[in-house]
Amino acid sequence: MRTYSDHIARVSTALADPTRREIMEHVLNSDDPLSVREVAEHFGLHVNAVRIHLEKLVKGGLLRVVRRRGGRGGRPAFLYRASDEDLELHLPPRRYKLLAEVLAQGISSLREETPPSVAREAFRCGREEAIRSASPLAYLPPGAGAVEVAKAWMDEVSGGGLKADYKEAGGRVEVTFHSCPFGEFSRRYPGLVCEIHRCQEEGFLSLAGEWRVTASEEDACTFVLEAGPQKR
Repeated sequence: MRTYSDHIARVSTALADPTRREIMEHVLNSDDPLSVREVAEHFGLHVNAVRIHLEKLVKGGLLRVVRRRGGRGGRPAFLYRASDEDLELHLPPRRYKLLAEVLAQGISSLREETPPSVAREAFRCGREEAIRSASPLAYLPPGAGAVEVAKAWMDEVSGGGLKADYKEAGGRVEVTFHSCPFGEFSRRYPGLVCEIHRCQEEGFLSLAGEWRVTASEEDACTFVLEAGPQKR
């Protein structure tokens, strides 16, 4: 992309066709990358027509291609999944990303843990966002267990356009995010951004009562859900 106009043009082209928008939504909602044939069979379309749609979505930055080699060898299959690219459209363009970069770099340069004031603000923002969105967490019955809370949490996450799932492991509930609300910033400033994300999720969960979210030691994208007051 050379200019902002190029950015608008490629996204507009990718989303211009209603069938293409349905294909994009289908791929985004799939837990696994999809092949051209799988998409074609789902919509009852010819594979060549689907391939053109998918290529335009890739060119628009909305999907990306991954290659996967089958167990029998041969040429790797081309599969399609959600793009990791951050797409922002504002007229006129805004520099929110640059502002986030400056703030993240400034806080990270302090060479200390996430400041308590930042953690508290992340919690507050998460709670207020959940209230504004009428989060399913707010409608749980009193005394709901961890699994019920996790299910409502997943509804909250999917409603925000993200992907996550949960599992019971060793008497506890683990929630793994497969997409991150903070995109590339979570890779560039993992300690800071992952802690902000954790506090934000605790803010969401506060609508369901006293629930704690702790980071998993094995996977930075996995949180452990526990009953009890939050500690920040």
